[in-house]
Amino acid sequence: MRLATILVATVVALAVAHVRPVIAAEVKCLTARLIVPWGAGSGTDLIFRAIADAANRAGAKPRLEVVNISGDEGVRGSREALRAPGDGCTLLAVTQSLMTSYISGDADFNWTAFAPVARLTRTPVVLGARPNAAFATVSEMLEAARSPEGITAGSTQGLASHFLFLLMADRTGGTFKPVFLDGARERLSALFDGKIDVAEVNQATAQRLVPDGLIKALAVTGPQRLPSLPEVPTLKEQGINLEFTIDRGVVLPKKAPKELIDQHVVLFERALQDPQVAALLLEHGTAAAFLAPKPYAGYWQDTFADWRRIAKAAGFYKQLD
Repeated sequence: MRLATILVATVVALAVAHVRPVIAAEVKCLTARLIVPWGAGSGTDLIFRAIADAANRAGAKPRLEVVNISGDEGVRGSREALRAPGDGCTLLAVTQSLMTSYISGDADFNWTAFAPVARLTRTPVVLGARPNAAFATVSEMLEAARSPEGITAGSTQGLASHFLFLLMADRTGGTFKPVFLDGARERLSALFDGKIDVAEVNQATAQRLVPDGLIKALAVTGPQRLPSLPEVPTLKEQGINLEFTIDRGVVLPKKAPKELIDQHVVLFERALQDPQVAALLLEHGTAAAFLAPKPYAGYWQDTFADWRRIAKAAGFYKQLD
C-alpha cells in the first residue's frame, strides 16, 4: 500500500513538473487578435482556429479571437501585426511565408521583425508526378532530372512550393525547371494535363487521387510515412537528405515583454494537448511539433540561412543583405 502511494505521488509530481508555471502578464484588452493572414476556411485557418479554441478552453486571458486578414500571400496580415504594439492584444499566425515573402522581395520585413513564441505543427506534402510520366520512383525521377533537358516542376513563385524544388535541386543536382502557377488547383490541373512533370500535392488530394492512378505519388516529404498512404516512402528512405514540411507557429510583435511570451508559450503548449486539436491535426495530416521560443528562433535562423543560400544560387534572392 505504501509503495502504491509513493508511485501515485511520483506520477502526480512528474505531471505537475511537466506543466510550466503560468506567469501572469498584464494585458489591457479582454480579447486578443490572432491574425491569420490567409482566407477563412483554409486548412491553415482551421488548424489555428482549433488551437485558439483550445487555448480559450484552457483559460486564455485575454481570450483569443482568430481574425483573417488575407492578401499578398500573407504579407498584408503580417504587416498589420508588425505595426501592432507588443501589449499582448495582437498575435500573428505564421508559416515559412513570413520568410519567403522577404526572400522574394514581396515584403521588406523578415521573421526577425517579430518575437518568436512557439512552433506548433508541421505538415508534410506528397511529391506527385503526372500519371503518364516515364518515371514512377524518386530514383527514376532523378535520372530524368539529371538529363540535359531536366524535368518541369509546377509551383507558385516565391512560395514554399517553389522552395521545395529549389531544395530538391540543391540536394540532388537535378534540374527542376520551374513552371509558375497561381495555386494548388492550377498545379493539379497542369499535372492532369501533362503540362508539368512533378508538383507538390497535399495529403488529402493525394489520398483521393493516387489509388485511382490519377497522379503518381513518388515520395512523402516529411520524416515519416503517412498513415493514409503507407506504401509511399519518404524522401530520406529514397536517399535524399531532405525534409520539407509546412511549419505553423505563432509570433508576437517585437516589443512584447518576456513574461508575455512565456505566458503564451504555456498556453499554446497546453492547447496542442487538447483531444479536439489532436483529432483535427490527424484529419489534416499534420503533426504537433512544439518548439519553445529559443529553439524556434534557432529554427528560423537555420532555415532562413539555407533558403537564402539556395535562392541566391538560383538568382531569386531580391534583398540587398
